[in-house]
Amino acid sequence: MMDGEVTLAENDMYFTGGTIIFDHGHGISTLYMHMKDIDVKVGQKIKQGQIVGTLGQSGRATGPHLDIRLNWFDVKLDPASILN
Repeated sequence: MMDGEVTLAENDMYFTGGTIIFDHGHGISTLYMHMKDIDVKVGQKIKQGQIVGTLGQSGRATGPHLDIRLNWFDVKLDPASILN
């Protein structure tokens, strides 16, 4: 994950369960969903490599996993393009 600011940190959203959204600037945002624990708060600045929570099986999930989304403004991008 790139440096950014937490814009949403919810423990129990109906479909996505534990959900975090980060604003990375320049219209780029990432979403992390189905998390078990969330260790950040809205407005918190995060650095690349910082632990933000643990993956889980929250929301409407059939098994433990982490669902990652990448957006550039309203355009949905392939998150694999930023993962090492």
